[in-house]
Amino acid sequence: MRLPSGLKLERRNLGADLVAGATFAIVNVPQGMANAVLATVNPVAGLYALMIAMPVGAVFTSSVFMNVSTTGALSVAAGAALAPFERDAKMGALVTLVLLVGAFQIAFGLMRLGRWIRFVSNAVMTGFITGIAFLIMFGSVSDITGFSSAQSNHLLRLADTALNWRILDPHTVFLGVATIIMILAFQRTPARKFALILALAATTGLAFAMAEMLGGGNVVLVGEIATIPRSLPTPIMPDFAHLPVIALPALAIAIIGLIQGAGVGQSYPNPDGTFPDTSRDFVGQGAANLAAGAFGAIPCGGSMSGTAVNYQAGARSRWANIFAGAIVILIVFAFVDLVKMVPMAGLGGLLLVVGYQNIQPESIRTVW
Repeated sequence: MRLPSGLKLERRNLGADLVAGATFAIVNVPQGMANAVLATVNPVAGLYALMIAMPVGAVFTSSVFMNVSTTGALSVAAGAALAPFERDAKMGALVTLVLLVGAFQIAFGLMRLGRWIRFVSNAVMTGFITGIAFLIMFGSVSDITGFSSAQSNHLLRLADTALNWRILDPHTVFLGVATIIMILAFQRTPARKFALILALAATTGLAFAMAEMLGGGNVVLVGEIATIPRSLPTPIMPDFAHLPVIALPALAIAIIGLIQGAGVGQSYPNPDGTFPDTSRDFVGQGAANLAAGAFGAIPCGGSMSGTAVNYQAGARSRWANIFAGAIVILIVFAFVDLVKMVPMAGLGGLLLVVGYQNIQPESIRTVW
């Protein structure tokens, strides 16, 4: 299958794609590490996924804007698949799992199974996309409020947070709300393409000033939730002895990733107005998992939240995702100390706005 068009780097898109890639990288370095924790493996596996899967996916997918990276759903499914393995065996099992996920996805794409997506009704796809948008928003609440609920699902955690409003950290809430307001304000100015990264930079400065003047309360910074190493991934051999246990979970994870990717393709048409070839998107996601899995990364797929961040940040071509992968590498080596200063409340506010703007009122009204 030939490479998609649009790989030529055009000067008119360079600035916008660099800003979009930088915004995504800054936002998703901690999120990628958190998704690796959900998968019950070393947080570094999330960083390796961002470094490798994003640029490979950008090269091979039909969708120009699709961000192929870590997602919460895939990470939870991977964690369940890896649960039977002891710590020493887990890395070999992870590599086997992700490589098998990639192989399944490429096979589905080459068999042109993407055509079956046409039988998924607009109502189902609208509900799927809207549900993911709400999950993005619900997932940001703990970062914005500084309150971590022990309840079992998002709705219960949201209710628990509301009931415990008296013990929320005011500094954290202030930073989260300030981020939301600044994003919306910047989006109404000529600098709207830079709104996300400008708001995040302003919130980081505000958090620093609050810490100096007021002590900062219990504001959590990125550097406090995980250690970001300065190293590149190296190839890891899979353990094929795990195939009998891993095969069925790998198939399930492959299908979950493809369904998520199909939702992204339907939500974000290419710049020329055409919709992506779903089967080629299958191949692109599979290639990303094969490449990243060989280096010990967690499984990746078409990410609705990642695509939304890239698109809202002004991405114009597939180079935004290629730049994002390169900038993650740059962050790991050169700007780790700056990333550590970003407040989690700022990231939460950013994701809440992205989730809200990912809801499609017209499509919902049509379905209704």
